[in-house]
Amino acid sequence: MNLFLAFEFTNFVGRFHPILVHLPIGFLLLGILMEWHQRTSKTEKLSNLIAYAWLLGAIGGAFAAFCGWWLGETGLYFEDDLFLHRWAGILIVIISFIGWQIKKNPEKYSRVKHHVANFLILGLLIFEGHLGGNLTHGASYLFEYAPDALRNFMVDEKSDIVDLSKSDSVLVYNDLVKPIFEQKCFACHNDEVQRGGLNMASIDSMLVGGDEGPAFLAGNVIESELFKRVTLPQKNIKFMPPVGDILTYDEIKIVEWWIAEGAESDKKITDIAVTESVKPTLLRRYGLDTNPKPYYEMVSIAPLDSIAFTNLEKNGFMVKMLGASNPLLDVKFTGDAFTTEQLKSLEAAAEHITWLSLAQSNITDEGLATIAKFKNLTRLQLEKTNISDIGIANLSSLKHLEALNLYGTKVTNDCLSEIKKMESLKRVYLWQTGVTPTDAKTLEESNKNLEIIIGQG
Repeated sequence: MNLFLAFEFTNFVGRFHPILVHLPIGFLLLGILMEWHQRTSKTEKLSNLIAYAWLLGAIGGAFAAFCGWWLGETGLYFEDDLFLHRWAGILIVIISFIGWQIKKNPEKYSRVKHHVANFLILGLLIFEGHLGGNLTHGASYLFEYAPDALRNFMVDEKSDIVDLSKSDSVLVYNDLVKPIFEQKCFACHNDEVQRGGLNMASIDSMLVGGDEGPAFLAGNVIESELFKRVTLPQKNIKFMPPVGDILTYDEIKIVEWWIAEGAESDKKITDIAVTESVKPTLLRRYGLDTNPKPYYEMVSIAPLDSIAFTNLEKNGFMVKMLGASNPLLDVKFTGDAFTTEQLKSLEAAAEHITWLSLAQSNITDEGLATIAKFKNLTRLQLEKTNISDIGIANLSSLKHLEALNLYGTKVTNDCLSEIKKMESLKRVYLWQTGVTPTDAKTLEESNKNLEIIIGQG
C-alpha cells in the first residue's frame, strides 16, 4: 500500500505539469515580442516589464519542470524518450533566469547578447515542445497531416496492417501481441523500470512475474493476473494501465486469445486455433481474414487459351471466368444433346473448369469418367440426368469436389459409399433419387462436414 500511496503522490504532483507548462512559455514569448516591438519603434530604454516577463517565465518554468520531473517518475514514459525532454526543460529554466538578469540591466549587455538570449530560448522552446508532443501524442503527431513528401521524410511510418498474403508467417506474439504490450505496458514494465516487480520485456520475464506472481497462466485466461488487471473497472486501484491510453476491446481480445491458446512465442496464426470470437478482431485490426478460403481461390494457373475458350462457346456452353484475377471457369451446358465432340471440348479445358453444370443433359456414366479428370472441379451439377451409381463411382477420385447435385437422377443407396470417399464434399443433393432418407442421415451423421439435402419422395 505504501508503494501505491507513493505512486499516487507522484502522479498527483506530476499531473500539474501540463497545466503549468504553457504559462511560462507565454511569459517568455511576451517578453521577447515586447522587446522586438520596442526596438523596432526605436525606444531608447527597454521597459522593465520585459524583465518581469522573463522572471515570471523562469519561475513558472521551474514549477513546471518540478511537476514534470515527478510525472516522469510515474514510469509511464520510456527513459530514452524522457531524458532529453527533462534536461531541455531544466536548461530552459536556467537560460530564463540568465535572460532575466540581462533584461533587468539591458544597458550593461550588448544587443548581440540580448538577441542570443532571445533566439536561444525560442529554439529551446520549439525543441522542447516537439519532444513533449512526441511523448504525449507519438512521434508522428506533428507531421501526421503534413504534405506527403514532408511527412515521408520526417516520419518513419509503420503500418499495423499485416499483409494477408503472408499470413502463414505471422507470429501471434511477435507481430500481434508484443506491439500491444510495447505501446501500453512497457513504459512501466521493462528491463529498466519494473513497477510492481514486473518486467514484460520477454515472455520468460512475464512468467517469472512480479509482486503478484506470474503475469499470466498459459491456457488459463481467468486466472491470469495480466488479463484480470486490464479488465478491471477503471476506478479500481489495480487497474492497468493506471494512466494513459487503456487497452481497447480489440487489444484485450488479442491478449485473451493468445493466453487461451497457450501463450507461446513462436506460434504462427496457422499453428493455433482461431476462435470465432477473435476472427472479427483480426480482420478489423490487422486485415487478416482467417476464414478458410474456397479451393478455387487458391488455385494459381495461367488463363485458358482463347481458342479453347471460344471452342467451348461454339459447342453450346455458357462460359464465365470467376473473376478478373481468377482464370478458373464456370461452365454451363445449354445445348439440346450432349455429344462426344462437346465432351472433348470440355476435356481441353479440364484444368480450368471448377464449376460445371450438365443439368438436364444426356451425359452418361462413361462420360463422367472423363469429368473425373477435372482436378480443379469444386462444383458439379448433374440434376435430372440418367446418371447411376456407376457414374458416381467414376467421380470418387475428385479430391476437391465440394458440391454435387444429383437431384432427380437414378442413384441409389449404393452410391453413398462412393460419396463417402469424397473427403472435400460439403454438400450433396439427393432429392427424388433412390437413396433413402435414413441411409442418407446415417452418412451425414458420420461426417460432420457433410450436409445431405434429401426429400421424402
